[in-house]
Amino acid sequence: MTHHDVHKTNETVKESGSYICAEGEKREFQQGDTFPVCPVTGHDTTWRHGNHTHKTGEEVTESGGYVDKDGENIELTKGDTFPDCSNSGQPTEWKHA
Repeated sequence: MTHHDVHKTNETVKESGSYICAEGEKREFQQGDTFPVCPVTGHDTTWRHGNHTHKTGEEVTESGGYVDKDGENIELTKGDTFPDCSNSGQPTEWKHA
């Protein structure tokens, strides 16, 4: 499965900002930087922009803290499923906290 928002080790950063590796570590990169190996494992990894959103029902691909549109903070583990909003009980979008 290919995502346009997933970047691999050694690719050039096209958009400055905060990125999260597959292990959930957050780093800041500037346009023109090169994505490094994973800071946790030391091996090639994938990086996602920190502003990427996830929808209810999608699989969690990176462990860590997430926040929904209502400001609810939750901790999720890789392999979990993004839940509905606990306030409304409706599907929502989640971002990295």
